[in-house]
Amino acid sequence: MDDAGQQKKQPGRRHDVLLMVGGFYVLASVLSVGWWLQTRQTDIWPLTAVLLGLGIVILVALLWFRQRDVERLVVERGQALEKNRTLMRSITESARDAIILMAPGGRVAFWNPAAEALLGFSREEAIGRDLHDMIMPGGTPGMIMRKLLNFEGSGCGNAIGRTLELQARCKDGHVIPVELSLSSLHLDTGWHALGILRDITDRKQAERRLVRLTECLSSMGPNFDDNAQDITRLCGELFGSDAAFYNRLQQGRLCSLGHWNRPPGLPLEDDPEGHVCHGLIKDTALECLVIEDLEQSPYFETDPAIQRYGLKAYFGHKVYCRGEVAGSLCVVFTRRCRPSDEERRLLTLLAAALGAEEERHLAVQQWHEAKERAEQANRAKSEFLSRMSHELRTPMNAVLGFSQLLEADPALGEEQLDSVHEILRGGRHLLELINEILDLSRLEAGKIELSLEPVAMSSVLTECITLLRPLADERRIRLHVNSRQDHAVLGDRTRLKQVLINLMSNAIKYNRPDGDVWLETRMGGGGETIRVSVADTGLGIDPARMDELFQPFNRLGVDDQAATEGTGIGLTIALRLMELMGGCIGVEPRQGGGSVFWFELPAVQDAPVPVPSHRPFGGIAPSGGIASGHCILHVDDNPSNLRLVAQVLAKRPGIQVLQAPGADLGLALARSHRPDLIILDINMPGMNGYRVLKSLREDAGTAAIPVFALTANATQRDVIRGKEAGFDEYLTKPLDIPDFMALLDRYLVMSMATDRASGCPESTP
Repeated sequence: MDDAGQQKKQPGRRHDVLLMVGGFYVLASVLSVGWWLQTRQTDIWPLTAVLLGLGIVILVALLWFRQRDVERLVVERGQALEKNRTLMRSITESARDAIILMAPGGRVAFWNPAAEALLGFSREEAIGRDLHDMIMPGGTPGMIMRKLLNFEGSGCGNAIGRTLELQARCKDGHVIPVELSLSSLHLDTGWHALGILRDITDRKQAERRLVRLTECLSSMGPNFDDNAQDITRLCGELFGSDAAFYNRLQQGRLCSLGHWNRPPGLPLEDDPEGHVCHGLIKDTALECLVIEDLEQSPYFETDPAIQRYGLKAYFGHKVYCRGEVAGSLCVVFTRRCRPSDEERRLLTLLAAALGAEEERHLAVQQWHEAKERAEQANRAKSEFLSRMSHELRTPMNAVLGFSQLLEADPALGEEQLDSVHEILRGGRHLLELINEILDLSRLEAGKIELSLEPVAMSSVLTECITLLRPLADERRIRLHVNSRQDHAVLGDRTRLKQVLINLMSNAIKYNRPDGDVWLETRMGGGGETIRVSVADTGLGIDPARMDELFQPFNRLGVDDQAATEGTGIGLTIALRLMELMGGCIGVEPRQGGGSVFWFELPAVQDAPVPVPSHRPFGGIAPSGGIASGHCILHVDDNPSNLRLVAQVLAKRPGIQVLQAPGADLGLALARSHRPDLIILDINMPGMNGYRVLKSLREDAGTAAIPVFALTANATQRDVIRGKEAGFDEYLTKPLDIPDFMALLDRYLVMSMATDRASGCPESTP
């Protein structure tokens, strides 16, 4: 009890003490006087009466004062009680949550004004009624009645002390979601249940809106226009507006990139001046614009859509992209309304979602532009390399072609023959450089296509040794092989051979005179890979420069030390090819001097061993079985190419050569002479080789004539295209004369066999 209460009780207690002391005083006085008089044998009754009267007066006075204190205490306590009641009434009546007290039996004992506002029942209508029958949808189930009986007996229940989400029925019949907090209270009549109800309609609506927003954002695809449309439509639906728009300024026009429920006749783009959205976009002080009554705003006269469509309210928010205003997201209403705080936050979220989509769209656009620029640059590079290859191969065809003719001329002296060999060596080195640059370009562009299959390493090593044996003999290098027949890898045979030739040729070229090269295959990686190594006895590689080995055009200073042929990109190509085939490549110092280059590829079983073709090298001398009387047509716009092929074919007596420096003349000669074989260039003015081939195949008289392409278009893509177009053979410049003559002989023999089988006489010159 506080100090004020203690002070209020102290006067009453003092009066009680005085009353008791006075009573004892009167009794003691009477007894004393009576004893004194008795000892003197005096009549005591008069004096006794006086003393008793005096004592009675004193007692009455004390009782009167006591009564005054009691009455004052009763008044004070009544006032305090009334004050507490007033305070409690003020609290319950001003509370925003409904407070309901349920008495035993389920009847309503208390019903505050918030309960009236929430559920629609007045206090008079609610007091005394069954609470569950009144506000529970569907009435009171039996389970509730059993729990209610248990509560009335003990004041306990599963819901006591908990917060529940329930449905409550209002007076007008509609159901609202509420949050209920329950506690028990014991009064004179038994256990009462005190419930506090809060309307959570707005919260549930916000949760539903958030779920829909999340679903919308998670289901968006890559198309920006569709995404902007979806977010705008969601905005309009969540706000229950009459229409929604996402507007952006583009080239001085206000364009609607997203719209929902757009009124008929409303343009998708317009002059921005006077529009509400334009005002929001341009106003640097505003983030969000809310106009509850458009008729009272300055835009009523400047924005034509307001009066035309009867718009009353506008909510809009700026949309940002990378810190700059990109546009505005807005909803419009044909009724006056005011957004809640939660709706303002929702509009901010939707505008932020559109901003994120704008940034994603911009990033995708920039990525596509960068990709397109890169692809254009790559196409330009490929086109440049292709044209460079064509322009280099065309004169190289004359250089190497006529050099091969000179090499086969028996009239040349030894010194002249050596000069021809130097020309051929230099020309072939230049051709190798061209091929390697093109290979590197295709690897960087990812245009190399591989055909992975089981490859027997022993057969590949044998082929490579056969090719490089002359180079090794020339430099007095001994070749050693240690490979098992069952060692096979998964790879592209052609590209694998290319890598091996590069490593072996480097081991030979950078070796010392009378040196050695060891080729070895062994199991690696726990039996899952095959390691192929090429070791040499050369000068070795500085360990500090090992990381530079596989860089393009880096020969580690060899150019400064010796005149060894090389481009410096062979190892780069080998590295890329190994990576494409799922392998790896490396180098390490060899004990005793030199280097060991190695690569590993996945091991496989039962690789087929190809049967080597031992086609005799016939040079350009005539082979047996070729009769005279054949006619060959050569179509090419380059005179030097025409002369070269003519001189090569002159080595075959009895073959008539027709030459056409243009496509039109070539077609006319083909149709009039019906040659046994046509050699056709691709790049010709007017009509290219593909169109000539198509015309030949469409003419019944020339459709069956074999057609060779002889062109400087030597990329893999060009070869594939030529084969798909229908060329019987696709030959690239510079012309390899021995291979060309062997191929020519094979087709002429086939032509003779066909003529005999059909009974046709052989053509004569």
